[in-house]
Amino acid sequence: MEMTDRRVSGEPLAYVLGSALFCGRTFITAPGVLIPRPETEIMTEIARGLMERTPPGGEKCFADWCTGSGCIAITLVLENPGWHCWASDKSAEAIEIARRNAAIHGVEDRINFILTDSPSDARQIIPPRSLDFIVSNPPYIPTGDIPYLEDQVALYEPRAALDGGADGLDIYRMLLSELPVFMKPGAELLLETGGAKQADDVARLGEGSFELARKFEDHREISRFVLLKIPRSV
Repeated sequence: MEMTDRRVSGEPLAYVLGSALFCGRTFITAPGVLIPRPETEIMTEIARGLMERTPPGGEKCFADWCTGSGCIAITLVLENPGWHCWASDKSAEAIEIARRNAAIHGVEDRINFILTDSPSDARQIIPPRSLDFIVSNPPYIPTGDIPYLEDQVALYEPRAALDGGADGLDIYRMLLSELPVFMKPGAELLLETGGAKQADDVARLGEGSFELARKFEDHREISRFVLLKIPRSV
């Protein structure tokens, strides 16, 4: 009855149950950590395919920036044997949940979790030019739009995991300026966005440091995922 009352009050089912499915696997969820979305499953599947075609040779390493529950990082290391991961988030609560999920799925020895506000804070941890691939689902909702989201999102999910600043692009600006130092020549960065216009804006923000490799659509045929690439001549 307590669980029923929580759900009737509007609390998301994933928080009431304490878990959610992502790419066919169960992950712990808790208030304070973003609930995995179907759109992010699509991005994770795209990332898996991109990682599979990375040229062989040497140790392969990727990063999951804004890891949240760790569902992306964990899924990708499970489906890409031989790869290791740096998983970063600015929320200590999220990192703790992600660590628990990694232990449940038996990959805690292949993921290094980092509690940090920005990539620049991780320069003493992640070696320069060591990453073959980066994936990120950052906060991208414009601040003014958050009150108009459905209540179970706006009232229950962590604002820090939703709020992307006035235009929704604050975190992208930071990532696009600070992540290249960690990426090998030819390395790729896959980003989830809020839709076609924001995908265009993100591609534009990446100009100078990145080449636009491709945009991918979600299940509604909306351009949502942006693939950027570090030039091999860098």
